[in-house]
Amino acid sequence: MRSARPRRPSATMIVAIFALVIAASGTAVAASQLTAGDKLIKKGSLSGNRLRNGTITGKQVNLNKLGKVPSATNADHATNADHATNADHATNAGQATSATTAGSASISRLAYESTTVPLSSSGPAAGTAGCPAGLDVVAGGAKVSDQFSDFVIDTAPAGQTGWAASGFGSDGDTMIVSAICAPAAQIAP
Repeated sequence: MRSARPRRPSATMIVAIFALVIAASGTAVAASQLTAGDKLIKKGSLSGNRLRNGTITGKQVNLNKLGKVPSATNADHATNADHATNADHATNAGQATSATTAGSASISRLAYESTTVPLSSSGPAAGTAGCPAGLDVVAGGAKVSDQFSDFVIDTAPAGQTGWAASGFGSDGDTMIVSAICAPAAQIAP
C-alpha cells in the first residue's frame, strides 16, 4: 500500500499562487493611496444639485445673499393684508381697493347665523341657517349636542343664502346648523 504523503505543488501552481498574491497586494496598495473626493474638489465649485443631501446647514447659508421669493416682494409694504382686495397684484396690499372679480373682492364683514334643530330617534331631522338680506353664504356646518349618540347625516349650501344640514339622534338632543355669510362681490362689467 502506498503512503498518503502530501504531494508537492507543481511549478504552474506555484506561479499562479504567486501571481494571485501580487495582484491582491497591488490592489490593496492602490486603494490605500486613493485621495478622498473632498480633497480633489475645490471649495465652492459644485452646484447645488451635486451636493449630498443634508450637507448644507444654516451655518453655511449666507442670508444676505438670498433674494426675496418673487411672490413676496410686496409683503414688506402690506400694513393690513386683511383689507387687500387683490393681494396677489397689489403694489401695497394694505391700500389696494379695486375689485375686478369675485375671487379678488374683499370681505368687509362676516355674519354668523345658526338655528337649532331638535333631533328624533324616529327619523332624520333637517334644518337651514339663513343669511341676512344682502349677504351670501361662504361656509357652514353642523354640530350635534351628544357626539357619542347623535350624528350629522349631511351638510351643504342651501342655494346662495343658507346652509342646510340633516342629522339623527336621541329624542331631546339637538343639532345646531351654522352659516357664515358675507357680502356678495361686486363684479365689474
